[in-house]
Amino acid sequence: MEKLPHWVSKPEVRQFLDKLVDRLDREDRSGVGSDRFFRLDAKIYPALANATFDDDRELLWEHVEAMADWGWIEIKLGKGAPGQRPYECGPSLRIKDAQALRQAADRPLRKKGPAELWREAVRAYLVAPEEIQEKICRYVIDIPGREASVIVGQLNQLNSLKETPMLLRELSARLFWGQSKVLDNKGALVAALLDLPECPFDKAPVQLQAFLPESGFDEVLFIENLVSFDAATRDTVGRFKGYALIFASGFMGGAKRIRSPSGASLYFSSNGSLEPAKTAKLLSWLRTATPIPTWFWGDLDYSGMHILASLRDVFPGTQAWAPGYEPMLRALLAGQGHAPEAAGKALQKSIDVTGCNYADSLLLPALKKVGAFVDQESF
Repeated sequence: MEKLPHWVSKPEVRQFLDKLVDRLDREDRSGVGSDRFFRLDAKIYPALANATFDDDRELLWEHVEAMADWGWIEIKLGKGAPGQRPYECGPSLRIKDAQALRQAADRPLRKKGPAELWREAVRAYLVAPEEIQEKICRYVIDIPGREASVIVGQLNQLNSLKETPMLLRELSARLFWGQSKVLDNKGALVAALLDLPECPFDKAPVQLQAFLPESGFDEVLFIENLVSFDAATRDTVGRFKGYALIFASGFMGGAKRIRSPSGASLYFSSNGSLEPAKTAKLLSWLRTATPIPTWFWGDLDYSGMHILASLRDVFPGTQAWAPGYEPMLRALLAGQGHAPEAAGKALQKSIDVTGCNYADSLLLPALKKVGAFVDQESF
């Protein structure tokens, strides 16, 4: 950089430069970037705003124009009345040469924090659409001794592992040099990177609760919500006769590892049969894919439809359970649903197809037409 002009050392100019560099620092921390115009107001240049005499204002404005001549900033003026001075025309500034400005203020680049380094690495090295990159920028992985760019490079392997049955800590150890706890509390990052509603890797084996009727079963029904599952186990009118009932929280029923003995734990309800032949029959279906008609009943919303699609990946042929959904569908079409925002479901992602003909031809079109949801617990 050339030798700085003498006026840079003036207190009022030093204060102005400090304000500009403060702005640079804030933008660096937030990741917004500084390539935009901002108003030259009293916060940025107090001396100019508070000057009493015109001569002082003229001199102070000359310093702004000189900075533009040096290429540090760009000036843009608003519309002014005839005879008004430039500083009276609503001037805005844009920083053009941040490094030169920092040198003039004698404030070289500060040391970047983990969050800034993470954002830069994600934007430079993560192989993902920009929309997903912006989501990943919100979650910071900081491993001592490892560059952010290298950590991001490891995340690029995640897509190739999403079908592998494993726990979240097993995934972490595989990605991050044997360190199993890196992804603790980072399930949202994994879900965002895979563009899924929820993280497909659980913290622990999937917990399955099962109810087996005393009279036996020839079909299996997954129930999404615990309250509805418990009510079904106590049913006395035969609505669930012939069904083995299973509750698996959220998307866990559709986790690939659910068929693995080490990936899922199965607990049988004492309200139903504990007869060894019946429990063995359900375990055989779960572990060896013994063909048994399988159904799903959950909330009539997009999350429920995503769960159905996930279940069909693990238990091919799974269908939406019409006896449960029919009254919910009637309620939805009668205007008795609730707005997504009213139940904290505004961020649910739509789904175009589940693979189930009943859901795709009736339930999904109704959801898209009405724009409301119905909770399972009401039925």
